[in-house]
Amino acid sequence: MKKLFGAVIAFSFLLALSGSALAAETATPKPVVVKDKVTIKATIEAIDSTNRIVTLKGEKGNTMTLPVDEDVVRFDQMKVGDKVTAEYFESVAYEIEAPGAKTPTGEAVAAAPIAGTKPAGAAMSMTVDKVTIEAIDMATPAVTVKTAGGDVLSFRVRHKQNLKGVKVGDVVVVTHTKALMISVAAPK
Repeated sequence: MKKLFGAVIAFSFLLALSGSALAAETATPKPVVVKDKVTIKATIEAIDSTNRIVTLKGEKGNTMTLPVDEDVVRFDQMKVGDKVTAEYFESVAYEIEAPGAKTPTGEAVAAAPIAGTKPAGAAMSMTVDKVTIEAIDMATPAVTVKTAGGDVLSFRVRHKQNLKGVKVGDVVVVTHTKALMISVAAPK
């Protein structure tokens, strides 16, 4: 699990390096944030109340059958024809940690139902970890990092200019945030 977590953090760092450009070189490069949001809409086609299974039909006609967790409240209020909206947000931010700083690391997870007559809820997780720059290859360009768990990972950087101001030995704070909000509404 630690190796998988380290790989996720390093991959998140890769996304941040490859997706955005750093500003002009300064003593400490400015934080970089890469984010994305996806909204999916579907219609409830069938409900198996006994087994808590819902079949959804997407906007392009594709169908998907999903189990609904026992934690979902107001399940019995869903009806065939109701509209389901799922919004997924993800961001990865990284910044060089200032010398002597002690940025706390760890993970926080929260989930809560949203008030209303139909099922709705939101969940969010945020993970903060650190990697250390072990090597930078400007010719390729590529970077090698060491995770807090001791894994050493190398990968290419899409935009060379993203490495301006980054040097071997820098500690990079990686913050990975994910959020999901799902709501059900009667058809209009």
